[in-house]
Amino acid sequence: MSKLRDHVPSTHSLFVFEAAARTLSFKNAASELNVTQPSVSHSIKTFEKHCGTPLFVRDNRGVQLTQAGRLLYEEVRTSFRRLEQRLETISDRGPKYVTFAASTSLAAHWLAPQLYHFQEEHPDVRIKVVATDRDVEPDHEIDVSVLVRPRDFESVNSRFVGDEIIFPVCSPAYLLSHSAPQTVDDLVHHQLIHSSDAFRKRMGWPEWVELAGGDPSDIKPNIVFNDYQLTLQAALAAEGIALGWSLTAQHLLKTRLLIRPFATEIKTDRAFFLLANEDESKNKKCKVLVDCTPPARAALREHGTVARLRS
Repeated sequence: MSKLRDHVPSTHSLFVFEAAARTLSFKNAASELNVTQPSVSHSIKTFEKHCGTPLFVRDNRGVQLTQAGRLLYEEVRTSFRRLEQRLETISDRGPKYVTFAASTSLAAHWLAPQLYHFQEEHPDVRIKVVATDRDVEPDHEIDVSVLVRPRDFESVNSRFVGDEIIFPVCSPAYLLSHSAPQTVDDLVHHQLIHSSDAFRKRMGWPEWVELAGGDPSDIKPNIVFNDYQLTLQAALAAEGIALGWSLTAQHLLKTRLLIRPFATEIKTDRAFFLLANEDESKNKKCKVLVDCTPPARAALREHGTVARLRS
């Protein structure tokens, strides 16, 4: 049982104290709580006696909080607001969000750049982005997610976004201090940034180099990150060359924060799909979000060699 009951005469006294401390007026607090001013004064006196210390200083100009009163008010205000937000979340009266789950890198570099304009066009649709280190299908908590599935994947609640195309990326600053690789075999002379996600299967450098027609035997995983977002951050910081995914890298390429040092790419037999919650009560807003999500831009592909991975 909570010991809070030992520290307050009643839960009502907390509401009276909060109103009086916020308005610095017993009269205004009484009006807000729909009780009499003497009732508020009596409740505060009882609370002060229970606490063993004055909470208000009374004078001809009204009331002011004591040091103890200010400390208590800060805690009460924060706790009330936190409780209010939680109750709104679990009740039908709070704001309704479309919850979008994605990897950290997709959330940061694909979803986030679209949200400002989407919110301008659809102010009634509120979006909560949940970054996750594993694939999550829509359920009672998640409304929309973006997942990699076989290219021929079909579902009534899914939408094709773009093919999985993988290619080297680096920052312009990296190429200012390093000679640009001209072929796949030149990559062995560069610092390659590796990613090894615990819960997602990603193509690594050895597999990519082999599929692109190179020799992977000399590829050494000197730098390995367990989150692809960290891999991208290292590439942005000019630490080396990373593998870029068509969907994740499109905004970074468009803004020239990252570039492709040469054009070879691997198109796998997989693709990115949006999956929406099948709950009919949520379908309308989910559909607005899904329908407004643009497909990956084919223009990202530069002229050059395209190796295709067949199943």
